[in-house]
Amino acid sequence: MLDTTLDSLAQFFRSFRRTTPFPVEILLPGLLILFAWPLLRIWLDDARTTFMVAFVLGMGLRLAMKSRVMIARTRAQVSAPVTVALIMLAGPGALGLLIWSAEPLLCQRFLSLYFLFAAALYAIDVVDGSYAINRFRWPQPSMRGTDAAMTRVMVIYNLAMVLANETLIQQASQTTWLLYFGLLPLVSNMIRTALVRTVQEGYGAGA
Repeated sequence: MLDTTLDSLAQFFRSFRRTTPFPVEILLPGLLILFAWPLLRIWLDDARTTFMVAFVLGMGLRLAMKSRVMIARTRAQVSAPVTVALIMLAGPGALGLLIWSAEPLLCQRFLSLYFLFAAALYAIDVVDGSYAINRFRWPQPSMRGTDAAMTRVMVIYNLAMVLANETLIQQASQTTWLLYFGLLPLVSNMIRTALVRTVQEGYGAGA
């Protein structure tokens, strides 16, 4: 049991060395926040307002970059009117609510709620055994056979991201959290890629 666990961890860390270059779009939210924060801090001279403006810029850019993929995936499952309603609610609706609240802590906790919601969806998939999210997210034939393992891994991953975010909220400054938020697409992409490769090598078709 211990040998199997250690071997899986070794495969996981080796996966980072095989990670392919990421599109520059993944880095853009982090770069925007990195360069905008000091300028906004000088211009606005108020930490709360600076945080909100930097957060909205990073969040808005991330939603804009993901909008086409989100619309295509949602449209494949539901009708056009429902797609419009869901996208507006999850995108501009959520962002508008955060802007209206003007509360930095709510913006930080929103990220925890996002990962907690994702963990709950994967947990439901584990309970009912459908693994629908995993099959939708990774439809490749090589991923068949990994559904049960990958779904459980994603529950753990999302709960770990909740813990990481809550720890940063309690221990780090708002500046550090903003940089984490900006770089999160890159970090999460790297971790998920390594997790997929590790599970695929252990449970995928032909493993």
